[in-house]
Formats: sequence, C-alpha cells, structure tokens
Amino acid sequence: MNSMFETAKPNCMATAMVVALAAPLSLFAGEPSADNWRPNTYHPLFTAAERTRPHVQTRSFSLADWPFLDGQWEGILCDSDGDVWFSIASHSPHHHAQLFRYDRRQDRIEHVADVGEACGETDSGNPPQDKIHTQMWEDGDAIYCGTCEGHATDTSGYRGGYWLKIDKGTRELEAMAKSISGEGLYVMAYDNQRKILYAHTNLNGKLLSFDPATGKERLLGIPWRGTKARWPRSLNLMVAPDGRVYGSKPGTVIWLYDPATGRIRDLDLKNPRPPDPDSEPSAAERYSESQGLRMTVWDGVEQCFYAIRGADEMLMRFVPPHGDKQGRLEAVQKMGLKDHRYGNRYAPCTLVLLGRTLYFTPYTGWGGIAHLQSYDLAAKQFTDHGPIVVEGNRRVAECQSLAAGKDGRLYLVAFVYSVKGVDPVRPYAMRDVYPFHPRFAIIDPKKDCRR
Repeated sequence: MNSMFETAKPNCMATAMVVALAAPLSLFAGEPSADNWRPNTYHPLFTAAERTRPHVQTRSFSLADWPFLDGQWEGILCDSDGDVWFSIASHSPHHHAQLFRYDRRQDRIEHVADVGEACGETDSGNPPQDKIHTQMWEDGDAIYCGTCEGHATDTSGYRGGYWLKIDKGTRELEAMAKSISGEGLYVMAYDNQRKILYAHTNLNGKLLSFDPATGKERLLGIPWRGTKARWPRSLNLMVAPDGRVYGSKPGTVIWLYDPATGRIRDLDLKNPRPPDPDSEPSAAERYSESQGLRMTVWDGVEQCFYAIRGADEMLMRFVPPHGDKQGRLEAVQKMGLKDHRYGNRYAPCTLVLLGRTLYFTPYTGWGGIAHLQSYDLAAKQFTDHGPIVVEGNRRVAECQSLAAGKDGRLYLVAFVYSVKGVDPVRPYAMRDVYPFHPRFAIIDPKKDCRR
C-alpha cells in the first residue's frame, strides 16, 4: 500500500488554498523565518534492542508540505464510510488550523480546508482560529465541531470560536455561526436524538448550546463557577440518552445540566481516591487534578461513560442517574506510565472504544515517548503494548487524537520526533529540547502490536 503523502484536489471552497499551502513556508508574509533556527539536538531513534520488546509499529503519512503545523488535540473522526477527518493546529500568530481527510479507498491524505478561510478570518488581524480542539460528531452527511484559540487565553484579542459543519458529500467546511461567548469552543458533545450541540469554553468555562437547524446559540451557565481554577479547561462533556448533560471539574466533581429545568448542579457522588492519597502530589498531578476527568466514551452495552481521571490517569466509569437510581463514579483500572521525569502534566486527549476494548495513549512527558495501552472490558484485562514507533525507527513523543474505525483499526495524529536534515523543524514544535512534526498514523491492533 502507498504510504506516501499525496495532495488530492478537494471539491470544496478551499481549493485555492490547497495550491497556496503547498508553497514553501517563506512565501507566507509575516511568519517568523525558521531559516536561522536550528535545534541543539535530536531525539535518538528506537534501537534494535528496544524492538525486541513489546512495541507498536505504525504506518504513517508525512505532512511535511505544511511545515507550519505543529500539533493536534482531539479534532478527529472516523466516519461511517471509513474515511478519517482530522485537523492540525499551527500555534502560529499568522496561520490557522488546517482540516484534512484520509481517503480509505485511495489510501491517501487530502487537504480539505483552511479553517481561518472558512471562518472568514484570513488576514483579519485577529488571533487565528488555531485549533479544532473539540471532538467531532457525525449525523448523516454532516460532521460537527468547533474552533478554539491556541494560547490566547488572557487579553490577547481573540474574538471567539466558531460552530463548524463539514459536508461529507461536498467536502465543504462551513462556519455555521460565531459563538456569542467570545471564547474558544474547547470541548463539545452532541445530542444526536434532539439534534443539539453543547460546548464548554476555554477561558471562563461557559456552557453553551447550539441548534444547527436554526443557528440559535444559548448561554446555559457556568458549571465551574465558584472553583479556584485559573483556567477551566475541562476535557469532559457527556450527553446521556435522556438528554441530560454532564461534565466534571476540580476534584472530579460531576456536574449536571438538565434541559428540562435549565439548572446546573453538582452531583453528590463519592470520588474514589487516587492511589497513595497521603503522598505529596507532584506539580503535574496538582495541575491535572484541577482539570477533573479527561475524554469520555459512551458504552451502550453497559449504559455508562468511561473517562480518564486527570490526577493519575485512572480509567473511570460514570453511570449517570436514571429514574430512581443514583449515579455512580467508579475506579476501573490504573492506566498511564510511571516515568514522568520530564514533569509534564498527564494530558493525552485520547480514549476510544473498539469492540469491547478501550484504547489510550499515555506518554512519559516532554522529551519522553508515547505508548498504546488497552483495557478489555469483557476480560477485565489491562495491556501496555509498549512504545509507538513509525517508519525508520522514529519514536512518537505523544498522541493527542485517536479514532476507532469499523475496520478494526485505530487512526491518530502522532507527534513524531524529527530527523536531522529530513523533517520540518521550527521553534514552536518542541518537546523538551527535541523538535517534532505531526504525522497521520494507522494502527491495526491485531497486526501492529509486536511482542
């Protein structure tokens, strides 16, 4: 199969941008030149000895034609046709996020749209629409998601995120509306039965709803009101089958928004304490605990949500209240890696359900490496499949997106350590002292997990 990156001509509004974005970086006015910047060192390759131990050998696609791209958080979906839609951020004062599609039948990547152009903010002078940080949600021919700023979290002039719609047939990216919140849409959930989108904002933690049919947006409240968190970056938003919306905040407190009453309240649930509760938490653990839960997956078999607890990467099960039955929050299995010598927060934005197996990609901190881990819900079995490696024995620093396909494969955007003289390097794209670049990767758990 062909693993080379190819650019197809998309049938969409952004066709002109495809040509422009294939140009060298130096053609972009205002972008700081990286010509005189060189990293001091490069991360070593995966060794022959390490290859004899458990590891995951992926097949990947280069995105070097877009050298200003440097990261990705969520913003990925394997749709019902088996194609994968994903966005990559720039962390640049001049470049917006870009949207791509993996064509399963052609086995290639095509560029779909420049997010800033779709939002009408090209050369606007505003901070760019740097990320599609939200999860993506499919409903028929539509895929919904939202935009967020990169690091404009204070008074940097960001004007607010957009509610986005991707038309699978035409491959057009449409900005349905600009958020009335004036903030980035950080995490999103979709009530597929009632056709309502919900989002949690990046700066002040506002809860919003949006009706794609009417374009009406509502500010529902601030679930994090009263907390001491400086930056309410919850990665947790859940819509139960009955239409009630749940999220989490510091201390793994679960809050509930009930559309029937329009009220937000905290649930009185016991939170299973992390291991070694009497030990002194690290700065990374204190930061992560302030975020509550991370990511959620609905399990229709057990009628519950699964999530990762920020403080210790514990796999959690949340059973929402139903009828006369109270909700439950339970610890299931310790995930994650022990080696956090780089002091980074526990921050993977990944958790997916493939069959009856949950997959997660923890990493060992900036400068470290990412692993693939799984938990078999039926067998109650945890497996660390080892480090993730792409072609040429290249190590993966971290993965911030993961999608499960009906074909039994996992799809992700991997932060791959750059190779000197081969891959793009730029000051923004660093993990510790090592440069990295994003690549689209595919894992077949049945074939690629080497033991």
